Amino acid sequence: MLAPDERGRAEVRTSPLHGRGLFAASRIQKGAEIGVFPLLILSHADTETLKSTRLYHYVFYVDERPDGAIRAAVAFGDISMCNHSPDANAEFEVDADAQTVTLTASADLAAGTEILIDYQDFAEEAL
Repeated sequence: MLAPDERGRAEVRTSPLHGRGLFAASRIQKGAEIGVFPLLILSHADTETLKSTRLYHYVFYVDERPDGAIRAAVAFGDISMCNHSPDANAEFEVDADAQTVTLTASADLAAGTEILIDYQDFAEEAL
């Protein structure tokens, strides 16, 4: 969740890219933490079941077994509204032990700029 001094940094709006998106509500400096969001980490079996649903487009990769079965997580909070771009202006880091995902600006963001992340290996499946 956003710390009290970080609330108001980002807001969900209509996106010209895809449905809704997350936007900088005020200027955000490169390297600034935008937020830390809780994760619900799914089992390998639940992740496989989720692949046939729309919700799978909103999960974050957690890890992979040697047999190729992946484990994903559903993030709670505004980070789930971040749209994909290969030229992302924000980065995320999944911490499976803490069951969180941290969103950080990888470029200076002016107020009103859409906050975009690179979906990485999930890009082809999610788009």
